[in-house]
Amino acid sequence: MKIARRIVLTGLALFATGCMQVEYGIVLEDDLSGTADMDLTVDLDRVARTTAAVKAAFEGTGEPTEEQIEEARREIVAEMDLDDSLDTAGLRAEIESDLPDGVRLLGVDEERDGLQRRVRMEFAFDHVNRLREFDTRWDRSGDPDGDHEGSKPFEGLEIIERDGEIIVRNDPIDPIDEIEDNMFVPDGMIETMLQDISVTFRLETPFEVLEHNATRREGRTLIWVFDWERLRQDEPVGIFARLKR
Repeated sequence: MKIARRIVLTGLALFATGCMQVEYGIVLEDDLSGTADMDLTVDLDRVARTTAAVKAAFEGTGEPTEEQIEEARREIVAEMDLDDSLDTAGLRAEIESDLPDGVRLLGVDEERDGLQRRVRMEFAFDHVNRLREFDTRWDRSGDPDGDHEGSKPFEGLEIIERDGEIIVRNDPIDPIDEIEDNMFVPDGMIETMLQDISVTFRLETPFEVLEHNATRREGRTLIWVFDWERLRQDEPVGIFARLKR
């Protein structure tokens, strides 16, 4: 599947992490079927600047020059699939060919505005646990460039039913830890790379909300927002909600 390749280029996934805004939404029905949407936006100009800055820091040459940034932009453009990047029919076919059982594609849209890319997808599922198998990798043929952290956005999602209650949990979101462990990221570059990151998770439920750790609540809709300000101040936290049928 080439979903990620549309907006995050091979070899640039790490740098794009901090230049990406991602929104995940789940709408649950009484039987735990429902719909899910994913909205991914990446600023490739920001990716180019970050890439040039990391390269300059790694080489010990100080701040990147405009020429180095422009070179990074050219490299990004050269790697993009310009011929079919807006081929929605082709993108839809790629997605549908790799969907797990019990999940079907409702719609997909891709937009380009200069060096900004946005992909939005909507799915229906017969049970929310089916989403754990959803994979956005664009290459499963053994190419190591096709397997990145975060390629299974719902992999850590758990839905537990017991005694008339539903527990919703998801693993902590902590890109800072992932980048700190990467040998190719020089000290002092983490803030530069992650200052624009934003990950939003939205859960709309027909059930009564008994307990949650969401950033905000709008009726029976819970919204978690993970941005640089929150990530740098708080210990990594996961998503938690306790609901009642």
